[in-house]
Amino acid sequence: MKKKKNSSFVVIALLLIVTISIGYAALSTTLNINGTSTIKTQTWDVHFANVKVTTNTGATVTKAPTITEGKTTEVTYEVTLPTPGTFYEFTVDVVNAGSLDAKLSADATVEGVSDAQAVYTKYSVVWSDTGVAPKTGDVITAGQKKTAKVRVEYNKDVTAAQLPTTDQVLTLTASMNFIQA
Repeated sequence: MKKKKNSSFVVIALLLIVTISIGYAALSTTLNINGTSTIKTQTWDVHFANVKVTTNTGATVTKAPTITEGKTTEVTYEVTLPTPGTFYEFTVDVVNAGSLDAKLSADATVEGVSDAQAVYTKYSVVWSDTGVAPKTGDVITAGQKKTAKVRVEYNKDVTAAQLPTTDQVLTLTASMNFIQA
C-alpha cells in the first residue's frame, strides 16, 4: 500500500510540474526591438593656412613665417629684433576644414620667454577680430576660420639697466589645443 501511495505522489508531483511549466510558458513573452542605425562619416581637420606678414618695424627676417611642410599645424619663423621698439607681426588663419565643430580645450599658451627676458620681450597671440588671446571654449565651427595675430616685440619701455648684456636667442612657442566641440 505504501508503494502505491508513493507512486501516486510521484505522478501527482510530475503532473503539477508539467502544469506549472505550461502555465509559465503561456504567461511569458519575449519583446524585441529591431532597428537600423547609420553612422555618418565625419572628418577632423583643424590647421593653419594663409600666413601673412602684417608689420615689420626694424626686424631682420632670417626666415619668414611659413607653414611647416607636411605639418599644417605648425608655423615657423626667425627674426632678429635689434633695438627697443622693433617688432615683427604676422597673421595666420586657423581653419576648421572638417565636419565637426572645434573648440579650445584650454587657453592658448605662449612659451619661451623667461621672467628675466619678459622685461624686454613681449610675445603674444590674439584673435585678429577681437584682440583677445584665444581662451578655453573658443569655437571654430565646421567650415569656418579665425585669424590669429602673432607679435614679437623688443619692449620700447625698457631701461638701460634692463637691457640684455648679450644677444638673446628665444625659442618661442604658442600652442592652441583644439578638441571636438
